[in-house]
Amino acid sequence: MPQAPRNVPPELVEHIIDFNFSDRPSLFACSLVARAWVPATRLHLFTSLNLSTARRILAFADILRTSPYIARHAREVHVPAWLSKPAPRDALAQVFQQLSEVTVIRCAGQQLQPAWYEVLGRLSSVRSLKLRATWCDLDALNGLLRAVSGVTDLFVQTRMLSGVGEISAPAARVVPLPDLERMVVFNANGLPNDFQSIILRQDLPRLESIEAQFGSEEDILLFRKFLDRGGYKALKDLHMDFTYEYLSGPTDGTDATQLLGESVRRCNLRSLGLKCDNDDFARIWAASQESLTSTDSSDFPMCMYN
Repeated sequence: MPQAPRNVPPELVEHIIDFNFSDRPSLFACSLVARAWVPATRLHLFTSLNLSTARRILAFADILRTSPYIARHAREVHVPAWLSKPAPRDALAQVFQQLSEVTVIRCAGQQLQPAWYEVLGRLSSVRSLKLRATWCDLDALNGLLRAVSGVTDLFVQTRMLSGVGEISAPAARVVPLPDLERMVVFNANGLPNDFQSIILRQDLPRLESIEAQFGSEEDILLFRKFLDRGGYKALKDLHMDFTYEYLSGPTDGTDATQLLGESVRRCNLRSLGLKCDNDDFARIWAASQESLTSTDSSDFPMCMYN
C-alpha cells in the first residue's frame, strides 16, 4: 500500500525557525529533517535575494514586515544601480537594516545612484561588491564604496565614453579599502581606466590579485607607482590588458611599458597574463616573466593572447 505523503504545516516550520534562530546547529538539523517533507522555500532559508526592480523591493519589504525571519540567512543581494523614486529607496533602506549577514552585493544598471551610502548605510558584513553600470561619476562610486568599505573582492565594469576629470587632483580619491584582496576595475569601451587609477592611488596592503586594464599611458604610469610604493609585496596574481592604441616612435609609450616591466619584476607572482591588441606590447611580457623565476613554472598558469 503506497505511503501517504508527509506534510509539515507551514506554521510549525515557522515556529521551529523562530525557536531555534540563535541555535544554528539545531536549526540546520531541523531543516535537514524537514527537507524531504516540505518545499525548500517553506523553510525560509533564502541565501540569495533578487531585488533588481522597484516592484520587487516594495514587495519584499512588505513581506519582511510580517515575516522578518526570512531575511536572516540572506548572503547575496541583487540591487538596481538607480532608483528614481523615494518609496523604493526608503523600502530598500529598511530591507538592508535586517540583512545583517549579507556578504555579496551585485549592483547593475545604466547609471549609478549618487547617494547609495545614505540609502544603505554602513554594511560591515559585505565582503564582495560587483558593480556593472554604463556610467557613474566618482561621487556615486565613492558613496557606494563607503557603504561597503570592508570589501575584500571588488569588481567594477563601466562603459564610459569620457573620463571623470583630473585623476591626479587631491579630490580624486575614494574611501580607504585596507582589506581589499582582489580587484577587477575596467572600462568595457577600452578607454582610460580612471576608476582603477584613482583606487590605486591609495595603499592596498592586502591586494593579492588584480586584473589591470590600461586604456592610456597614464594608467600604466599610475599602476607602476602603486607597485613601486609597495604594492608588489602582496601581489600574487596579475593580469594586464592593454586596450589603448600603441604608437611607434620616440614619444610613444615605450618608456612607460619598459618601466612597468621593471616594476613587475619585483613581484613574486604565481600567475601572470597579458592581453594586448598590438604585438609591440609583447616585449613587456618577456620582461615580466623574470618575476616568476623564483617559482616552479609548473605551479601556475601563464598566458598571452591578442
